[in-house]
Amino acid sequence: MTMKDRLTTMLALLLLLPLMAACGGDDGLDELLDSGSASESTEQCKRTVLVYMVASNSLGSYGYDSDDIAEMKQAMSEYTAGECRLLLYHAVYNSAPTLTEIKNDGAGSYQTDTLVTYPSTSQASVTRDRVSQVIADAMEYAPAEDYGLILWSHATGWARSLTKSVATIRDFGEDSGATMPIDSLADAIPDNAFSFIYADACYMGSIEVAYQLHGKTGYFIGSPTEIPAYGMPYDQNIPCFFEDEPNLTQACENTYTFYRDLESIDGLSEEYVALYRSITISLVDCSMLEELASVCHQIHATAQAVTSLSSIQHYHLTNPHFLYDFKQYTDLISSDDTLTATFDSLLEQTVTYKACTTSLFGLLTIDEDNYSGLSTYIMGTGSDTNEEYYTTLDWYNDVIAQ
Repeated sequence: MTMKDRLTTMLALLLLLPLMAACGGDDGLDELLDSGSASESTEQCKRTVLVYMVASNSLGSYGYDSDDIAEMKQAMSEYTAGECRLLLYHAVYNSAPTLTEIKNDGAGSYQTDTLVTYPSTSQASVTRDRVSQVIADAMEYAPAEDYGLILWSHATGWARSLTKSVATIRDFGEDSGATMPIDSLADAIPDNAFSFIYADACYMGSIEVAYQLHGKTGYFIGSPTEIPAYGMPYDQNIPCFFEDEPNLTQACENTYTFYRDLESIDGLSEEYVALYRSITISLVDCSMLEELASVCHQIHATAQAVTSLSSIQHYHLTNPHFLYDFKQYTDLISSDDTLTATFDSLLEQTVTYKACTTSLFGLLTIDEDNYSGLSTYIMGTGSDTNEEYYTTLDWYNDVIAQ
């Protein structure tokens, strides 16, 4: 097995590792259609899962997208029930993005049908219009009772930058250097469009991201930290997504145990393999987020000052630290025991699954007792770029602003 990693900060520390890190207008359907596209079925299925893969970045350069697509093909080779469909939007360097279907060929293998070929316009894959168009196309070509969405690329969650330098901006997705702010991503997704969204990208497991997307999906899966670039095990998780009710808890467990139990990586010693036994993941019931936000608003309205942040679990590997544990921070600022108890109870109902290894790449210790499954921003700890953008987010305006 070839491992990958989305962690850019590890590049300087682990020299044996080749790469670390994920972490337009309406084109019109007629001009988007590829004249050589395969004919598509418009009969409604039980569920369509769309993988939105933006790989026109270092992940694609190293072929990490190809590895995950191979896992998708393996999963579909073994899938014979035919009640669900898997669609892949794939953007890479020097090629027009495509929307394809990966499906069982009826003979124990898979086949791929190209449904749409999109114009190779600059930054297209991380624009609101392109995301909206791809979702609309997926729903037209593979109508279903419900839909799931997987977001695949580099990411920094809601943050515009993970350092003081604006040169490191990634948001969600990286398309030849361009990125997509999380509010633009949310705007591109129709309300209540997906039964689940799985963010297979770094730093997406924050209360800010989950809340920004909560009107778009029933459940949200993400990681508050950087993740290995191998991402989730698609061959294990796609069958979970295709169950009668998506087995999201099992999908999270599959991802967690994959990394926790990792035995070997081609070409690396056990010492380095141990560093890759690193993952954080959580499952959020988005129906609980408005009630949770209401209680958090009350807590912030009467918040007590925090004199030191050093005791709070953080999830960003390098300085400045500004992604902190959501529960630990909220409990710390709460000045009302009743509100604290209510918040803790609601959070337990909101985050229905959470898991973490005790170390992240050997660089960050994660205290399981203070791991809530979600990160949060603390005003005043990040860059001016982040501070300004944070005040535009729904979480800030509904919860923090008084």
